[in-house]
Amino acid sequence: MKNTLLKTSLMGLFCLISTFIFSQGMKEPAKKYQVKIRVYDKETQEELTGAYLKLINLTKNKLADSTVVLDGYATFMLERGFDYDIVGQRTRYLTKRANFNAACYLQDPQKVFCIAGIEIENMSRMGGGTDLIEGAIGMKRIKLNDVFKVENIHYDFNKANIRPDAAKELDKLIQLLTDNAGISVELGSHTDSRAGADYNISLSQKRAEAAVDYIVNHGKIAKTRIAAKGYGESQLINKCADGVTCSEIEHAANRRTEIKITGYAVNGVPIDIK
Repeated sequence: MKNTLLKTSLMGLFCLISTFIFSQGMKEPAKKYQVKIRVYDKETQEELTGAYLKLINLTKNKLADSTVVLDGYATFMLERGFDYDIVGQRTRYLTKRANFNAACYLQDPQKVFCIAGIEIENMSRMGGGTDLIEGAIGMKRIKLNDVFKVENIHYDFNKANIRPDAAKELDKLIQLLTDNAGISVELGSHTDSRAGADYNISLSQKRAEAAVDYIVNHGKIAKTRIAAKGYGESQLINKCADGVTCSEIEHAANRRTEIKITGYAVNGVPIDIK
């Protein structure tokens, strides 16, 4: 009888203590991701030893970690519930900004995490609530006259003002120029072949200048680093010249904005990147 009463008392005490512990907010250890990143040259596929990687906690708006790739890999520890950027830098290469969002499940319960700019190569469980994510980031060598198409820069018909949707894309260019402080670029605006050639040159020049003004004023980018150039219909990328019947989609392909690298300097010293 005494043993039964003792057991009952101990069980009651255990339940009371357990209730108290959980009521104080004690939780399971936070889910973590050990992210192992390989950095390589996008053109040659060779590993880039010496690349400098930064882990930025976007949720907290602060640098979380940084390292130099010496043995082919860099390893970071990330926590569930936070959004991170991984920024890769190396002399003579364009800065690469990738994203590992370990909080996107808050918007979509079907997702565990979301990535952009990282090529996932392997995933495995390490135990203790930690998953190992092995991936790769490709970096592009800076070359003179390399051209990059800027997606989704749209203008109203016959106008050169910057629309809100275009502003979002130009903000990405601001980030590119901020991340790569040594490069100088030309922003080129192109039209389709409809309307007169002289008119298209004038319109595209105004559009290019409007885009450059936005970047300089909103991004605090030195105007000496970015030039505006309107090409009109002089550099069509398909058959849709004057007199040729084309669909709206084919004409739209020619209406584009491009960035061309025109120079590169390290600590103010021009570097030959031919």
